[in-house]
Amino acid sequence: MSDRYFLSARITTTSHHAPASEDVGTMNSYSGPPMTLGNAASARVRLIVWCKACQHQVEPDPAEQAERYGVEMPVLDWRERLVCSKCGGRHIDMVVSGTER
Repeated sequence: MSDRYFLSARITTTSHHAPASEDVGTMNSYSGPPMTLGNAASARVRLIVWCKACQHQVEPDPAEQAERYGVEMPVLDWRERLVCSKCGGRHIDMVVSGTER
């Protein structure tokens, strides 16, 4: 298997809970250290990744990716290595879900 897994992506994160006084539709940007593959595996989040060109979607296991690329690799750096395994495209979108399937 090549060093590229599936896709490149864009990630948006938000704070856990907005105070009751804030508008429900308002999101706060996360300003802490970047999420690593090791953090993602430990938190048991889902990485949902899809190709914008062909709509191919996968959910790579964060623990497997951390083992392959290293636990300290930031998710944003990892995404740069990804290529769609169906069409070879690099126009990808991605979300990190807070819950395991």
